[in-house]
Amino acid sequence: MPKTAKLFILLIILAAIFSYLNSLNNEFIWDDEDFVLKNSTIKDWHKWPHVFTENMIHSARKGSNFYRPMQSLTHGIDYILWKDKTSGHHVANIIFHILASIMAYLLLRKIFSNNLSFLAALFFAVHPVQTEVVTYISGRSDSMAAFFIMLAILLFERNIILACLSFVLAVLSKESAMIAPFLLIVYLLFKNGTIKQQIKKIFPFIVILFIYGALRLTVLNFSKTVGENLPQPFFYVPLYIRFLTFLKALPVYFSILAWPFGLHMERQMSLARSIFEPQVFSGLLLLAGIFFIAYKLKKFDKAMLFSACWFFTAIFPNSNIIPINALIYEHWLYLPSLGFFITIAWLLEKLLKRENMCKYTAIFIVITIALFCIWRTHERNREWRDHISFYESAIKYVPDSGRLHNNLAMAYSDKGRIEDAVREYEKAISLGDYYPQTHFNLSNIYISKGNYEKAMKELTRSIEIDNNFLYSHETLAVLYFNQGKFREARNEAEFILKSEPDNKIAGEILRKLSEKGIF
Repeated sequence: MPKTAKLFILLIILAAIFSYLNSLNNEFIWDDEDFVLKNSTIKDWHKWPHVFTENMIHSARKGSNFYRPMQSLTHGIDYILWKDKTSGHHVANIIFHILASIMAYLLLRKIFSNNLSFLAALFFAVHPVQTEVVTYISGRSDSMAAFFIMLAILLFERNIILACLSFVLAVLSKESAMIAPFLLIVYLLFKNGTIKQQIKKIFPFIVILFIYGALRLTVLNFSKTVGENLPQPFFYVPLYIRFLTFLKALPVYFSILAWPFGLHMERQMSLARSIFEPQVFSGLLLLAGIFFIAYKLKKFDKAMLFSACWFFTAIFPNSNIIPINALIYEHWLYLPSLGFFITIAWLLEKLLKRENMCKYTAIFIVITIALFCIWRTHERNREWRDHISFYESAIKYVPDSGRLHNNLAMAYSDKGRIEDAVREYEKAISLGDYYPQTHFNLSNIYISKGNYEKAMKELTRSIEIDNNFLYSHETLAVLYFNQGKFREARNEAEFILKSEPDNKIAGEILRKLSEKGIF
């Protein structure tokens, strides 16, 4: 490898480290509780084989159709090494992001110039839109999948067995990695101009794709564990509506890539109904304009056409063409964003090739963009530093999110701000009574105040929303037992044991009832 390439890799590593250095002491946030803190499987290496047969948060006693055993294993390794010290978990996230950034550089060098590849990978490494993947501990599935996808592409022409293994690791990191064979085709078309000679070598990728898809639709389909109150895939929405909604999202995606302010986790978007909605129509013009310009320029330079093909291929799994359970998220831009950065790098490289002032202007612009992105990433990392700052920041942009108000209430409760917590719980319920956790959390406050009547009312409502929410059943069983309502306590305990035969609370209640000679 040339010295220049080694230097560029070092600069990418240093830029990424500096961008995320102030995230090391950030707390566990959002789904980190289910993916790490409450996940009994990842905490005990003897149970690690279960990550290959269960949904990702089964051991946190919740339903989900996420199947990401590789991510779960990395959380398990982190927990063995660091327990609940967040700095180690954040270091792992930064490492995966650095690996993905290096892979991006090495991959692009196979097609484009060294300078263009470096600039694109550098912007990929430092852009603040990536914080939802890097700063958020549970977000690492995107960087892991991106790393293994690009590694598989790089290995394809050298060792097909290792390339296929890397593809398997990619889909076991995140479901959207199923797009890897199509990104490989894009790469081969632009690198070699054709895939005719290598089409047979792609066949193993397609076989893996079909096997994985078949397993996820059958024995590894955990969709029935997802509560009806939680977001469901948009199967009921006609295809053309889903496509229009994707067009509606495009201006948002490109705006936050170009001007990364107002970033937040809980982005919301209504379904599009007509091509003539302003944002939908602008998305259509954006899509058509990108490919029109890229196609016109391909005779002179293929960079922009490659960037367009890469972006729209990589974002396809999250376009809702194939229904998923959300409409827009910032972290969906992680791998697709490389296409955007290629275009920016291509434009800057044109200036770098010129003499005198144009060259120095380009260098100044590169440094300015890099420093601006690092600054914005630092600012975004601060918003992730703890629960209260994170949720208060997000609520500014999405004040009508019941989920955010519920989570903010929990953060207030943990800090002893009980009245603020009650206010936020009640606000969450008024916005949409969808989550059993809200009523369960509110019941704990009433229990701490000795108001058991209100607590039981909240617990009952929690179970009405999701009868499989075992935390509420546990608390109800204890309250019934303490109040002498032994029949009700037994019923709750027996219900719990059907799902969790080793549940200690339910088992203890039945043991005490047996000792009393009751039932």
